[in-house]
Amino acid sequence: MLKISTKHSTTLSIAISVVFLIGCVVCIFLIPSYSRVLMNLYDQILSESSRAPLIADDVLRSGLVIALGYSIVAVCVLADLLLFRLLLLVRQEKVFTEKSVALIRGVSWCCFLLGAVFCGFGLMFRIAFILAFVAGFLGLCLRVVKNVIEEATEIKSENDLTV
Repeated sequence: MLKISTKHSTTLSIAISVVFLIGCVVCIFLIPSYSRVLMNLYDQILSESSRAPLIADDVLRSGLVIALGYSIVAVCVLADLLLFRLLLLVRQEKVFTEKSVALIRGVSWCCFLLGAVFCGFGLMFRIAFILAFVAGFLGLCLRVVKNVIEEATEIKSENDLTV
């Protein structure tokens, strides 16, 4: 299996984080046009089904899709910036610090917030509930990692005091 050094891995992660941030900025400009694509998809699904739309007004539905899309991008940008800052701490070899614990905590809350936003999308697209579940589970995983790092930080602090 391919193994790269920690320094190169951190640099690669920082580069991916920057590319992700650029992708989020591009999404800001694409959301209005993709909202129309989602609305057309929504209308096609409804025309094949006998159920009535949850939100009948097209303008309201379009506005909701745009607002939720921008909310998702905003939370992703925040999470990406927190991860970028965490990667800079890793590069400085300051992993077991309160700052890194706080950054991981922030990313986990971003995942929970994404889960809530995807629940909002679930009003129109039932499959969004799956994304909400995945985002919530990822938030839970990050909470566990945060707890492990927090405990390791406490142990490190105690060891630093005894030496």
